[in-house]
Amino acid sequence: METKSTQVVISSAHQLLEERKYDEVISLLESNSSGQPEVIALTGLAHFLKQEYQRAADCYRQAVEKNPQSAEWQYMLGKAEANAFAEIHEDVPEIYYYDKDRLLFNPEIPESAMPSKLDYKVKKGPGWLIRSGIGHGFGAFLSAIMGGFTWSFGKLFGYKDQIWTNWYRRPMFLGVMTLAYMRDRLNAFNLKSAYPQGALIAFQAAGQLPPPGATQFRTANGSWNNLENPMEGAAGTRFQRNVSPESATQALNLDVLTPNPRTISRMLLTREEKMKEVPFLNLLAAAWIQFQNHDWISYGEPLRKDFHEIALEDDDPARLRYHQAKMFVGKTQPDPTHQQNDPYANTYINECTHWWDASQIYGSDLETVTWLRSGIDGKLRINEDGTLPRGKKGIEETGYVRNWWVGLAIMHTVFVKEHNAICDHLKEHNPTWDDHQLFQVARLINAALIAKIHTVEWTPAVLPNAAAEQGLNANWYGILTNLLHRGKSKKTVAGINVRNPEMGGVVGNPVEKHGCPYGLTQEFVEVYRLHSLLPESIRILDSHNEQVAEVPMPQTRQAGSGKLTEQYGIATMIRSFAKQNPGQLVLNNYPHFMRELTIPGNPVYDMGAVDLLRARERGVPRYNEFRRQLGLGPIRSFADLNTDPEMVRKLEACYGSAPEDVEKLDLMIGTLGESHRPAGFGFGETLFQIFLLNATRRLQADRFYTDCYDEAHYTKEGLEWIDQNDFKSVLLRHFPELAEAGLANIKNAFEPWDKEEQLDPQRHPLRGFDKTIRKDPWRGDAWKA
Repeated sequence: METKSTQVVISSAHQLLEERKYDEVISLLESNSSGQPEVIALTGLAHFLKQEYQRAADCYRQAVEKNPQSAEWQYMLGKAEANAFAEIHEDVPEIYYYDKDRLLFNPEIPESAMPSKLDYKVKKGPGWLIRSGIGHGFGAFLSAIMGGFTWSFGKLFGYKDQIWTNWYRRPMFLGVMTLAYMRDRLNAFNLKSAYPQGALIAFQAAGQLPPPGATQFRTANGSWNNLENPMEGAAGTRFQRNVSPESATQALNLDVLTPNPRTISRMLLTREEKMKEVPFLNLLAAAWIQFQNHDWISYGEPLRKDFHEIALEDDDPARLRYHQAKMFVGKTQPDPTHQQNDPYANTYINECTHWWDASQIYGSDLETVTWLRSGIDGKLRINEDGTLPRGKKGIEETGYVRNWWVGLAIMHTVFVKEHNAICDHLKEHNPTWDDHQLFQVARLINAALIAKIHTVEWTPAVLPNAAAEQGLNANWYGILTNLLHRGKSKKTVAGINVRNPEMGGVVGNPVEKHGCPYGLTQEFVEVYRLHSLLPESIRILDSHNEQVAEVPMPQTRQAGSGKLTEQYGIATMIRSFAKQNPGQLVLNNYPHFMRELTIPGNPVYDMGAVDLLRARERGVPRYNEFRRQLGLGPIRSFADLNTDPEMVRKLEACYGSAPEDVEKLDLMIGTLGESHRPAGFGFGETLFQIFLLNATRRLQADRFYTDCYDEAHYTKEGLEWIDQNDFKSVLLRHFPELAEAGLANIKNAFEPWDKEEQLDPQRHPLRGFDKTIRKDPWRGDAWKA
């Protein structure tokens, strides 16, 4: 029977835990231990909160051995073991903060960093001048016609009803025209610079001359893409904006902790017992979008000594479990270059390049790029067994390693292999090239292939809608190519390249900034909060598609990633991801493990609450004002947002039931809560507005996808490589055994890898409007003669 002294000790330990005096807790409990499992478990909790996860696991294991009935201790044992396995206490990467002087440096590049030119002669076929003239002339004519028609059509017939857009309720051609008008409006009204008018990006001096090689190749930090504005899109420059300064200031003036983000997370994000799945996607789609995000956006390391303090309510399970009254969230690093006359009251720095340049693989600074290269034949370093090298903390060595997990290891490994395969191909055609030339051109090709996969494969897979698919393909190829060519005969740059972004495609046509220097925006960051895609665990399948293990997601993170790929192999991990569905982007479907996450430096972290907090903290408007800023109608009540009466009740419980309370609605909650979605869409129209704008702008503002997307920069064989490959062919090149896993039977590798002869239209909707297989769309590819 428990003695009174033991109860007093436990009560004192609880008080010390709330005061965050963990060493005192451990000392008190160890000096008064009489073997009671409650005391041992509390000792384990103190070690857990100190980020000593192996010691915590040892304590919880002892407690569970003494009392196997305690579900709570078993839960905490699992968390501690997963954290110890992943070595989540390690800072990855090493902590660093922005330095003002470094951010304002001139973008100088050592002569040894890249070749000054490419040893390649473009062979122009007969009649190229005539074809070029036809493309220019026809393009100018079409631009005048299309621009006038699109704008007139949109102004005359509109693009929305009282609240929701209506493009998807129109016939195909008119729907595509409506989308084009919506994009034109966004380009005209929603591209805002975070720098003062007249200032170059990063306050650079005008008139600088590009260093040798910068006109021909991408630089490590993204500088010199625009030769007249050298730091445009470079790493270490500000996020741009899609909303007005007044709207951003209004958002900043709201209390960032009201309503309590943890309370909203508990009521509106908590996943039900069973995850709501997306039937037409596999888990590679979830890993892919994080892989892309790490190319585009990062605010860097949160502050470790300046926190938001989120109160935990008395009945909060986290408060009861961890004996903590608050959750601490490090504030976003401020921009040290911010000036009093800046147009926005707050600005933030992107530690990645803003360009679609595969910087997540190669790095966003010269030191990282150089470190990752092998120095032989242009290739990146990779182990003989085909895995990525691992550093002293057990993390795979690559260009970007924040928030690392095994899903990212898959993607990085595949595209490091692809880079090296491209190098072999280039060397075969250009045997005199040196290491620098091979590396630089292979990077261009690899990045462009990734951009193509995202544009014409990943995005249509997530949004399987006929009109959206046509628009996305037109972004890359152009409407004319889509009409006149099928399958592998499609070329990004046609023989007669029509100089019009709609008809001839954005890629290979002139660069266009729409009057605003390029940079990804804070609003763009907020709509890419897609954590609901993630499951709670990964089911590991063998070559016979039999489950051999189930790995909790926390165990796949940081050092856990390399341990898993070493144990099972990359091919097995890819197969396992391809056979598992991700979660739907809806309310009450946020991963449980992410709502009690452990990150380096912080053992208890609700990522759902943090997702809400970041938008508030950074001055991104809340849902209704965000919609107004994008030219969309605001909702008048929560019933406008969601058709489920129970969900409306929960929204009102969080935000209030008065008519004006809809203005408090957080952006992410609103976007997840939208019941009104175009047919097939994995998310609602508010997110889609930012997707629609940036799907084109990422390509159209980049010199290497527009003016310099040609043989002189990519080579003939490089352009052919991009045209002839897709995600499926890339996977099969490096892991041919995956054909038997179902990959040979499907066309889009982001759909479930089903092996049946007759494929389910609910799981493979894109096949329904694929003109290359229209005769028998539902018969699996592997079953066709």
